[in-house]
Amino acid sequence: MPDTSAPTVFANTVLVSWEAGQVPTLQTIGVPDQPRKKRAHCKSRRGCLACKRRRVKCDERLPCSSCVKRHIQCVQPLHQHDIFPGISATRAGIEIDPNPQISLLHLELFNHWDKETRSTLTFPQVWPVVTQRAFHEDFIMSAILSVAGMHLATLCPQSSKYSHAAMQLMAKTIRLFRQNLSRPFTKDHCEALMGTALLINYMSWVDLGFLDGGTTSGSDSLNLVQDQLFFLSSGILQVWFQAMPIFIDEGSIFTQIVYENPRLDIEDALVKIGEDPARFVEPFMTIWDDPHYQTLSCKTTEAVHSGATFYAWRLLLGLQSELTCRNSLPPTSASTAQGHGEKQKLRFLRDTVTRITTKDVSASHLDTSVAPSSQSERSAFERVIRCMSPLLCCASLNSTADSAAHASTKALEANIEQLFYGFPILCCGPFARLIATGDSRALVFLFHFYHAARRLLAPKRCWWASVRSSVMEELILKELDGRGLDVSLHIE
Repeated sequence: MPDTSAPTVFANTVLVSWEAGQVPTLQTIGVPDQPRKKRAHCKSRRGCLACKRRRVKCDERLPCSSCVKRHIQCVQPLHQHDIFPGISATRAGIEIDPNPQISLLHLELFNHWDKETRSTLTFPQVWPVVTQRAFHEDFIMSAILSVAGMHLATLCPQSSKYSHAAMQLMAKTIRLFRQNLSRPFTKDHCEALMGTALLINYMSWVDLGFLDGGTTSGSDSLNLVQDQLFFLSSGILQVWFQAMPIFIDEGSIFTQIVYENPRLDIEDALVKIGEDPARFVEPFMTIWDDPHYQTLSCKTTEAVHSGATFYAWRLLLGLQSELTCRNSLPPTSASTAQGHGEKQKLRFLRDTVTRITTKDVSASHLDTSVAPSSQSERSAFERVIRCMSPLLCCASLNSTADSAAHASTKALEANIEQLFYGFPILCCGPFARLIATGDSRALVFLFHFYHAARRLLAPKRCWWASVRSSVMEELILKELDGRGLDVSLHIE
């Protein structure tokens, strides 16, 4: 019986009829065609979402050519099985720790920083940038975690794990910060350094560890030579002077700090309600000139009479002098044009800072063989008093029953907080030396400063100043009582 099965290929095939009564059959003429084969290809599901929506082939670049051509965002799909396709630890030459260490405490600290801590700090505009930089720089992340740990320690004093972690992270931050000062100053690096410097100042406000070890002289007198609040803060000024020209040239959120002047804002508000913002200067200068207050508790000044704090002081004086001269010049039409005036101010600041730092470096700023004169110490003391007198005025108003005065200080909360925070930055050079030697005149001022901080700063928001203000106010008063000195001021 003939084969009636149909071939799979019908090209060159005809139907042939046989004799009557037989079934026709299919026969192929010539060489039969080979079955057609599909072109080999590898299917991929890694195309971008835009190409998938348009049902076109994606070249799987990042970004793909199609998205570049259409000027749209190229978004890659997430597939868990495609994250590391076909790569094993052996093939990649990577040794994988079967028990990786994930610090749950650090995760808790970072979450607290993001949710709670950073909203309590001054300069709120810079912290989103600093937080993003922390994912690229270990020293910023250490600083962030340390400050968050200190915040949690004030909220949960019954648990020692937060304070312990904060102190460890603080030591790590300072070590890494110093190491990274030698790197080239780019915009990103300057933002990282400046953000860390600001956080170190917060750490210094909280850190009272210098009280735990007693005094270096072996006596019971209060010794502030190890109080990092006054002797680490000069680093903020040095970083600021080096970074600000770069911030201005390349554009940085940190330039917004330049426009903030809390002291002038407070002074203007006090003048409007009939108060003299400088009324505390004369009483303090009377104490300065009083021989009874010219006493010390420590004659060792090596820790502060050594470069960094005096260099920062000279930079600060130079900038203040330049800006005073600038403000005394009459305004020009170019400087008052809308939009142009602010840019001109930034350019002037950039050129001034560059000139001051270059001049001071060429003059060998680390030479401290000549001790500051008594006149320079008096001038430094008066300068600090003049800057802080508005805060003391606010504290005096806050202690009265005048509701209008209370409302005025309430409206100035942000400025008051910022001025308190920045106070240690002004305590460089001769004034830092007065603090380190336990000069009674400096201690009288610090007593009133901490007293004002306790009265004006909200404990919950200004957690970083709360404990220090209460503790130091009490200890300084005890020290001055032991010396037989009165802390009261005679204000007319």
